[in-house]
Amino acid sequence: MIGPYLQTTSSPISPLDYSIIVIYLLGLLACGAYLSRRARTDSEAYFLGGRKLPWWALGASGMSSNLDAAGTMTIVTMLYLYGVHGFFIEMRGGVVLPIAVFLAFMGKWHQRSQVVTTAEWMKLRFGDGFGGKSARFLAALTYLVITIGMVVFFLAAAGKFLAVFLPFSPATCSIGMALIALVYTLLSGLFGVVWTDVFQGFLIAAAAIYISIQAGMLVDAELLGRWEANRLNTVLPKTSDSGLGQYELFGAFLLAWMAKGMVEGLGGSGGSAYMAQRFYAARTPSECQKIGMLWTLLFAFRWPMAIGIAIIGIHLGIGGEDPEKLLPQALTSDIFPNGVRGIVVAALFAASMSTFDSTINAGASYVVRDLYLPLREGADEKAQVRCGYVASIAIVALGLVLAMLVVESVVDVWITIVIQLFPAFLVPFALRWFWGRFNGEGFSLGIVFGFAASLLAAITPFGKELNEAQTLAAVSSISLLGCIAGAFAFKPTPTKALHRFYQQIRPNGLWRKDWKSPHQAELRKNWIRLAVAVVWQVSTFMLPMFLVLNRWADAISIAAVWTVSFVALLKLAEDGNESAAPDSQ
Repeated sequence: MIGPYLQTTSSPISPLDYSIIVIYLLGLLACGAYLSRRARTDSEAYFLGGRKLPWWALGASGMSSNLDAAGTMTIVTMLYLYGVHGFFIEMRGGVVLPIAVFLAFMGKWHQRSQVVTTAEWMKLRFGDGFGGKSARFLAALTYLVITIGMVVFFLAAAGKFLAVFLPFSPATCSIGMALIALVYTLLSGLFGVVWTDVFQGFLIAAAAIYISIQAGMLVDAELLGRWEANRLNTVLPKTSDSGLGQYELFGAFLLAWMAKGMVEGLGGSGGSAYMAQRFYAARTPSECQKIGMLWTLLFAFRWPMAIGIAIIGIHLGIGGEDPEKLLPQALTSDIFPNGVRGIVVAALFAASMSTFDSTINAGASYVVRDLYLPLREGADEKAQVRCGYVASIAIVALGLVLAMLVVESVVDVWITIVIQLFPAFLVPFALRWFWGRFNGEGFSLGIVFGFAASLLAAITPFGKELNEAQTLAAVSSISLLGCIAGAFAFKPTPTKALHRFYQQIRPNGLWRKDWKSPHQAELRKNWIRLAVAVVWQVSTFMLPMFLVLNRWADAISIAAVWTVSFVALLKLAEDGNESAAPDSQ
C-alpha cells in the first residue's frame, strides 16, 4: 500500500535535537572516509577487516549489528501486547538464540575454516565436484534472499520510525538512511563497519540506560494493573484477526520457537550473514568465546530499553491504535526533554545504521566471493572490491524499491522472514556440520525443497491457514526430505576432502570414530558449554527487564542463575588444545 508509506508528517522535535542528529550523521560519514584506506587493499580486508580486528571490537560490533530500530519496534510491540510473555514470543528471532551456539563452539568452527563466506565454506566441506559447486551457489543465493528481505525490513521500519521526527515522508526517510549507510559502508568495508559500530554502541547503551531509569520510576501497582487489563480486555480482541491473537496458545509455540532458534545456531547461519562474518574475522579460535560473551552482555541493553518503552506507552495511554508506532510516539512525549530526545533518536538511528551496514557488507561478500569469482577466477583484488561496490548498491536499491511498494506492516515482514524464509534453509545448514554422510547434492536439494515449501505456504490457501508452529514444522520437514533424498541418491563426499575438513574444523556429530577419538574431551565440553551458554544468555536478557519492573524477588533469583552460569562459562573457556591446529596437538 503506497499511500500511507508516502504520507508526509510534521516534525515534533526541537532544533537542538536536529543538531544532535546532524552531528551524528556527519561524524558517521567522516569516520567512513577516514577508515576508507584500510578497506581497499583486497577483498579479505574489505569483507573481514584483514582478520586483524580485536575481539572486543567484533563483540561490540555484533551487538550493534543485532540491535536495530526495526527489531526493537517489533519487540516493543510484543512486550506492550503481552507483557513479559512477549520476551518468550521473541524466542522466534529477537532473542537471537544462535549467539549462545556461536559462543559455545560454532564461532571457533567458523574461525578455523579460514574462509570469507559461508558459501565459500561449502567448497571446504563438500569438495570441488558438482555437489560442492551447487551447494556453494545455492548457499550464496540463500543469503542474498535473506539479505534483501532484511534490507526491506530495516528500511520499512526505519522510514516509519524516522518520519515521526523528521518533516519527511517514510519513503524519503528510508532513502536518506539507505544512502548514508551505503556511502560509509562502500568507503570502509567491514573495517569501517566494525569501528563505527563500536562508536554507535556507546550511543545505544546511553539511550537504553536513560529509558530504563525513566521507565522504572513509573512502575507501580496501578500501572501494572492497567497493563494487564489493557492486554486482556482491549488489545488481544483487536489483534486476533491479524494473527497476533494466536499467541494466546503460548505454550504450544514456545518449544517451536526455541527449537527454531537452536537449529538456526547449530546450522551456523545465525539467521544472517553478518553474524558468521564476525567470527570469520576473528584472529584466533580462543577469541570466539570472548566475542560471544561480550556480544551477549552488550545485547542485553535492548531488553530493558524495549520494556521501558512499553511501560512509557502504558503510562501515557498510547499505542492502542497501532502498537508499531509506540516507540516513536513515546519519544515525542515530555518524558524525553529536548537534547535528550535528540540523543535517543540518534542512538536508535545508529542501531538501524549498524544493522543495515553489516547486512549490506555481508550480502555483497557473497556476490563477490561466490557468484563473481567462480566466473572470473583471474579477477584481481581491485576488481573484486569494485564488484563489492556494485553488489552493495544493487542490494540496497532492490530492498528500497520493495520496502516502498510492498510493505504494510513491519511486524508482518518480520514474521515472514523468521517463520517462512528461515525454515527453508535451517535443516541443510545444520546437517552440513553434524552428519558426515551428508553431501553437497543433499544440501542443494534441501535448499530447493525448503524454499519451494516456503513459497507454497505463502501463496496457497492451505499454507495461509497454518499457524507459526505448523509453518515451521511443515517447511523444515519438507526441507529435511530433500536433504535425505539427495544424500542417498548421490555419492558421499570424497573421503579425502571430508577428512581434511574434519581435521581442520573438528565438529561434533556423526563422524568416523577414529577421526573423533583424539578430540573427545573437546567435543564433550562443546555440548556442556552450549547448555550453560543458553541459560546464561536468557538470564542475561531477563535480569534487567525484571529490574526495570521492580520485581526484586524475581530479579534476585535470575541473578543467582546468571552468576552460576557465568562462572561455569569462565571455567569452561577454551584451552590451548581446543584452539591449536590439528598438527600441533
